[in-house]
This record gives sequence, structure tokens and C-alpha cells, in this order.
Amino acid sequence: MQYLFRLSAIYVRHRRLALAFFCLLQAQAAVAGDLFHTDNADLYSRAFAVVPAAISGDTQLKFGDTPPNLRLRNSLIIGTGAALVAVYGSNNWWQSGFGGGFDTTNEGWFGSGTKFGGADKLGHAYINYAGVRLLTPLFESAGNNRDDSLSLALWSSLGIYTAVEVVDGFSHNWKFSPQDAIANVSGAVLGVALETHPGLDAMFDFRIDYRRSPRSPKFDPFGDYSAQKYLFVVKADGFASLRENSFLRYFEIAAGYGTGGYDTGGNHQRSTYAGLSLNLSRLLADDAYGGHMHATAFQRGTDRLFDLVQFPTIGYARRSLD
Repeated sequence: MQYLFRLSAIYVRHRRLALAFFCLLQAQAAVAGDLFHTDNADLYSRAFAVVPAAISGDTQLKFGDTPPNLRLRNSLIIGTGAALVAVYGSNNWWQSGFGGGFDTTNEGWFGSGTKFGGADKLGHAYINYAGVRLLTPLFESAGNNRDDSLSLALWSSLGIYTAVEVVDGFSHNWKFSPQDAIANVSGAVLGVALETHPGLDAMFDFRIDYRRSPRSPKFDPFGDYSAQKYLFVVKADGFASLRENSFLRYFEIAAGYGTGGYDTGGNHQRSTYAGLSLNLSRLLADDAYGGHMHATAFQRGTDRLFDLVQFPTIGYARRSLD
């Protein structure tokens, strides 16, 4: 009998995961192929063909040519992202399954009486912002041009997390939230703005500072709201006059917001923060790359990490709002 119950639980769990993944993936179908130019129509008949070990001069790609199997590469990137979100959602958001129709709710924004004090709204903005910033270079590495990579990153991020909201609307534990949907769009637009304006990107960052809260049962930077701070960072190195100063160029100032107690059973607290931190990208460039920024693939990767995640090289002044 216990064996039958175990099989039933596995069956229900897999049904939830399949439904979530199907909803997420359907939102991406147009993004991978219909909105952008790709290689010719017999893509999927050639997808698993043997690739020659060497490419002759006659078949070598020229500048402006479309790489082979580009649609497949894009589909794999989008599908992998959708699958990861579906797996996480199935284990953390949709454990109780779906049913009862589509429900919506007005969650509010940053009020003390909201479910998470607004930290969840900044979380929605951040995850879409980070999606655009991370997926754009990934799509470029797959062979897309710059404009198509940015468009793919934008619509992939928005598509996946809009699909999450729709799935929430059918779930037992959650409902579709217009505020979450607006936050998703806001974060994605900010990501596009900084991707398309290098000067602004050199001046400003949007980061998360996560340090696991004592009451959290596990390391969960996406759902442990009481341990998150969301920071808008201004970098001295982005301003020409300050960049020339051999001391000030290494510093950043940050304005942030965080909450406590909403998801851990403690007293509810909403706080703003002012911070002073070190610019790790500039330190790395000066110490290891002769002062050059974004010089190698490894450096570009670490720069993007430092742009998105606040490491513990910062001091805060906190002001309570409650």
C-alpha cells in the first residue's frame, strides 16, 4: 500500500512539473523562430547530422552569414531556461497543484500590510533584469547578431516569467498578480536600457545582496525574502572625472531596500539602506588586466557577475520604515 501511495505521489508531482513546463515553453515558441531570421526550413532534419571535424575554406562562415542550426541553438537556450524555472516552480511554488479556474489578486506594492513588504516585487524586477543581462551575451555566443540577441533575451525573460504568472493564476497556492507582471516588465526594460547604453551601464548597476537568514531552512536566494537586499548602485568609475582619481575610482555608493520577518514568522520590518562598497570589476581590471575592462571572456563573465551580485565588500547604514 505504501508503495502505491509513493507511485501516486510521483505521478502527481510529475504531472505538475509537466504542466508547468508546457505552459512556460509554449510562451517561448514564437521567440525561438518566428520573430527572427534563422537558417533554412530543413533545420530539424539536419539538427543531429554529423558535423565534420574541420570546415573547409569553401564552407567557412563569412561575416553576416547565419550560423548553421541557429534556430536549434536558440531553442535549446530558451527551453533550458524554461525547464529550470519549471523545475524550481514545481518544487517551491506549485507543490499543491492546480485547479479551480484562473484567479487574480491585487497584492499592492511596498506597504507594511502586503505579503512580503514589496521585496517580492523587486525580486520580479530583478530576475527579469538579470535574465536580459545574462541571456543577451549567451544568445550572441550562439551566433545571433547583437540586436537579435537583445530581442531574444528580452522576450525570453518576459515570456517565461509572464507564463509563471499565468501558471500562478491556476495554482492552489498563488494567484495572478498584475503588480508582479508590471515588475517583470520594469526589470526587463531596465536591462535593455543598460545593455543598449554602455555609458549608463558603466555608471549604474542593479544588484541583489543575499545572506541566508537564520530562520531559513535552506539556501534560497530566490525565495528567502528576509535575507535579500536590492541595491541601485552608482559607480565612480563610470564618471570620467572620478575615473581619473586613483583613489575614488574604486568606490561605489548604493541605495537599497529590504524586508525582514515576512516569510520567517518574525516581526515585520521594512528598511532602506545606504551603502559604500568597492568596485570589484575595476580592482580586477587594474590588478590583472593592465587597467583594461572587459578584455577577455573570463573578465567579461566576472564583470557581469559583479554587476548583478553584491559581494560582502560593502558597509551599510540602515533606516527602518516601521
